[in-house]
Amino acid sequence: MYLANIDFDALIREDVPYFDLTSFELGLDHEKARIAAFTREDCIVCGTEEAREIFRRLGIETLDLKYSGTKAKPGDELIVGTGEATQVLTAWKVIQNLIDHTTGIATKTGRFVDAVHAHNPHLPVLTTRKMFSGTKALAIKAVMAGGALPHRLGLSETILIFDQHTNLLGGFDAMLEKLPHLKQSCCEKKILIESSDPDKALRALRAGADGIQLEKLSPDEIKHMSQLIRDEFPNAILLAAGGIRPDNIAEYASLDINGIVTTSLYTAQPIDLGVKITAL
Repeated sequence: MYLANIDFDALIREDVPYFDLTSFELGLDHEKARIAAFTREDCIVCGTEEAREIFRRLGIETLDLKYSGTKAKPGDELIVGTGEATQVLTAWKVIQNLIDHTTGIATKTGRFVDAVHAHNPHLPVLTTRKMFSGTKALAIKAVMAGGALPHRLGLSETILIFDQHTNLLGGFDAMLEKLPHLKQSCCEKKILIESSDPDKALRALRAGADGIQLEKLSPDEIKHMSQLIRDEFPNAILLAAGGIRPDNIAEYASLDINGIVTTSLYTAQPIDLGVKITAL
């Protein structure tokens, strides 16, 4: 997958703002070396294509790699390259940071998706836009490699009305008056309303909303609310969001909803990734 807004040179500059003093002083400029990143644990690979681009910019030839989304076992090499030793050492921590963090997210996501699909194989896992600032493109790629999809890539693509919008409009009734205009002007978009109130959810659907995001409700509360909504709007989009984690996923995955929205996947532990550099 091509990521349009990754600044690869900036990633390199973070670790090597000018030059590698250690390698220069050791006289390693023109030595040839092999670099291989390998995993010490089972994982779902991510970030190797970006590592390959780092290699390319540093004049390192990529000999082999496992693509994002593939599974790897302890000892498997995820990417292998050869080049001048100084350039190889420059790439070392840059690719290690890229791969072990994104692979950590992809691996956690894969386990989360498997847990959901054990109860409902057709229920999608969706991730919020609440990742660490500056990491969005890589974080999104990582959750996709693990089998999830982004809930919203940004404010430009989806109409999702929160209480904050309603407050600024002057209240819930004022927001409902806006829905016919939204349906007309954004005719190809779905309109979702965040609500934990059954009465407001039904009123929003009657006014033309396509679905409800059920925010921070317990499984029992969602079960009750979804039954009320399905009786009148069987095709309404219902999303469960807030407080959904690996330890309680089974309860939510069994509900009559269309998707699970979570932020928890972005806080994954990096995998145990090793990098071996040898002379040629």
